[in-house]
Amino acid sequence: MALDFIKNGNILQALSIREFRKLWIGQVVSQVGDGLATLAFIILINKYSNSSPLAISGITIALALPTLLFGLFSGVYVDRWNRKTVLIVSDAIRGALLLVPLLVHDPSQIWIYYLVAFMQSVVGTFFEPAKNAIIPLIVEQDRLMAANAFSQTTKLLAQVVGTALAGVLVGLAGSGWPAFVLDAVSFFVSVIFCSLLIIPKAKSAEKEKGIRSVFRQLGEGMSFVRNSRTLLSVVITNTFTMLGLGAVIVLIIPFLTKDLGVNTTWIGIIQSLEVVGMVLGAVLVTALAAKIRAQWIMMVGVIGMGIFIALGERTYQISVLIYVILGVGLFLTAAQAAAATLMQKLVPNEKRGRASSAIATVNSIANIVSMATAGVLGSLLGIRYVFFLAGLIIVIAGIVGIYLMAGEPNPTPVEED
Repeated sequence: MALDFIKNGNILQALSIREFRKLWIGQVVSQVGDGLATLAFIILINKYSNSSPLAISGITIALALPTLLFGLFSGVYVDRWNRKTVLIVSDAIRGALLLVPLLVHDPSQIWIYYLVAFMQSVVGTFFEPAKNAIIPLIVEQDRLMAANAFSQTTKLLAQVVGTALAGVLVGLAGSGWPAFVLDAVSFFVSVIFCSLLIIPKAKSAEKEKGIRSVFRQLGEGMSFVRNSRTLLSVVITNTFTMLGLGAVIVLIIPFLTKDLGVNTTWIGIIQSLEVVGMVLGAVLVTALAAKIRAQWIMMVGVIGMGIFIALGERTYQISVLIYVILGVGLFLTAAQAAAATLMQKLVPNEKRGRASSAIATVNSIANIVSMATAGVLGSLLGIRYVFFLAGLIIVIAGIVGIYLMAGEPNPTPVEED
């Protein structure tokens, strides 16, 4: 029965497309590597800093800051440059950078971890919009939802696997070199698969010189999003959704250990349950994609996710939390896959990098604000009430998105040149 549902829902249909399959294989390998390196950074910084919370939070800042500083501008260059080349060069640079942490041997060199994490993230601000812009060039429009849902689900699964491996490898080796070397190799593997991509030619942005042209083209991309009620609703809804999700990410561990009184082994179980929920969501969203418009799938996904997060306020047993996490994962996939599909369908190729970067930057700002204030709100209101407030914000965001989309119920997808 389950296999029939997966087959009928066409969850794996995107993998039948050769070029998407090349891109996906390279990415899933490097995403496992990312999970390895990220946890290795945290474990080693914790070790060399004598468990300093400030030192550990510094790596999070180093990873998040580049999106805020360079995200918008990287999209301009992604629209100008050859995107296949952007993928290859980005992965090659990131692979080389991950060999630098092997030079760290004592606490005085801990700054190298921050520098490498920061540079990794800077390069990533070019890779992600390039990848998102390429997908609609190699995947038919009726398969975009499946491709996005499948990519997002396997991304989280790969990172969970990488994180689990990192704990084992760093523990056995007593250092981070296995994690960093394997992550570097994973990026070089991705370089190979990206170099094999055959991408149809499409219109790109004008290659102008001067800083004024950068700001002008950035303005063009943002104006395009602003003038589309559907795309504007995607940005607004995503922003407020990330405001809610950021708080949940920060507070889920103290909620498990303090409110529910379970040990930290449940953290891994919760991550696994979220993946299961996302797989179910990917199956469901691809089954519904041919019958329901992407904009309505997105908003139902947002509202459903908000409801399940708000239910955390009434969760007093781990058995109930299991269903809550499954529900969040299910609706999260629907919302994210539909949002990515709308952007890819409605934004012309020559503006797609800028639109993708703009959405990612706004999401990052909202997520950082939410995570920064979550601890304070959790102390003042209690974790349960923060969950309820976060869920309420997300539900309202979905309702507002529906209202905005009502003025443009069936936007016309762009034609690829």
